[in-house]
Amino acid sequence: MTAYLIGDLDIFDMPTIEDYRAKALPLVEKFGGRALALESSPLELENWKSGSMVLLEFPNRKAIEDLFASEEYAPLAAQRQSAAASKLIAINALD
Repeated sequence: MTAYLIGDLDIFDMPTIEDYRAKALPLVEKFGGRALALESSPLELENWKSGSMVLLEFPNRKAIEDLFASEEYAPLAAQRQSAAASKLIAINALD
């Protein structure tokens, strides 16, 4: 079942995040994922003050778990965490 990773990032070091994205997106693809949306100024509709938002699609939730558990991603996670306060969730699609 398709799964989505949704991220809400409060970025305080944009150059580091840009470097992170350049490295992380190819790794996302290696784990079967793809970026669907990246928005630095999302439209806030009801009771959600958000930062920069990202939406990634994966073939299933296990692919997301495998990415986050990989040795390759560990230093990138640390890089992201050093440059932004992140809220990340994974959800299943309706299919």
